[in-house]
Amino acid sequence: MYELASLLEVRLWELNENLELTTEDMFDILCQEYHLKADFIEKTLSCKCPFALTSFLKELQNLEIANYLEY
Repeated sequence: MYELASLLEVRLWELNENLELTTEDMFDILCQEYHLKADFIEKTLSCKCPFALTSFLKELQNLEIANYLEY
């Protein structure tokens, strides 16, 4: 899942340039754009941090990511 995490990181840095967005906003946007289960991931991470999200996805195995996708 390193590829997905890398894509998310690029998008995160783009979103991070928008000073009006909070980290929670960025987390929600990333989850929505990449069809991730935001509520499930938030419970797993105990936060809505987009930086933790990308790190978390890097640690997942390919088969594990299916648990976090909406489709």
